[in-house]
Amino acid sequence: MSTVIDDSHHASRRAFCRGLGAALALPLFPVGARAQTPAGEAGGAPMLPVRSPGLEHLGLTVPDPEAAAKFYGRIFGPQLFREREPPPRYYVMAGTAYLAFGGSTTVTPFVDHYCALVHDYRGREMRPVLEARGIQSAAVGMISDPDGLRLQLLGVPGGLAGTIVPGGRMSLDPPAVHAVGLDHVMLRVTDLEKSAAFYRTFFGNERPRTKDKPERVWFQIGNTRLGLESIAGNKPAIDHFCITVAGFDRRAAETALKQLGVELSASNDEKLLRFRDAHGIICELKAV
Repeated sequence: MSTVIDDSHHASRRAFCRGLGAALALPLFPVGARAQTPAGEAGGAPMLPVRSPGLEHLGLTVPDPEAAAKFYGRIFGPQLFREREPPPRYYVMAGTAYLAFGGSTTVTPFVDHYCALVHDYRGREMRPVLEARGIQSAAVGMISDPDGLRLQLLGVPGGLAGTIVPGGRMSLDPPAVHAVGLDHVMLRVTDLEKSAAFYRTFFGNERPRTKDKPERVWFQIGNTRLGLESIAGNKPAIDHFCITVAGFDRRAAETALKQLGVELSASNDEKLLRFRDAHGIICELKAV
């Protein structure tokens, strides 16, 4: 990761990682929206919606971060990365994207946040602009949506932070697929219109809805997408994420994943391959 909410990037990043496990053990509360006039923005230039080249990474909270990283490493790349200092966090590259794994044995495993990169990101200056809209931001650009789902904003060009070091190579075996980057992240929300209004603040207007799936909203964020879907009877969550793959061959990918013991899931889209990890977290693969 690169630019963060203040200038002391590495110190803030280490402090964030130390506190992440404890913070994730607490319930996430929705952020209430207040009808206020937005504060003036630096130099008169609008800071919202942001200029983003796309979504970059996801954070997952699991009981054993190293084991989870090794699972995804067999799929996307055998070189692991980790934090230089405690707590133990591991990272797996997936092309220009990456997956970050933090540990907690007190919560059900879940995707705890996703990140969008921002051109000319100025976290300190953005904070009062967000507060004027009733939106609170926490350390390292973390922002909670109306359901408590967490969006992180980081400066371009992003990437792994300076506190992260090589964590060892698992094997000389090639990855199951050749990942290019994130295609989309899908959120499961309780109130589609309320969530859509929230995300318009950051990413501008959504794409036109389709007649066959009016319950789903898409935001185009650079060369990636953010999806919102309201599903009755389900709790809000980061439902799944999708990685683009170079030279994608569905049958070959299915064979490679089955050989690794990966649980494949049914998909209505023949152009996608969907699987679940040991914790039930869903990942999709598709052609670039």
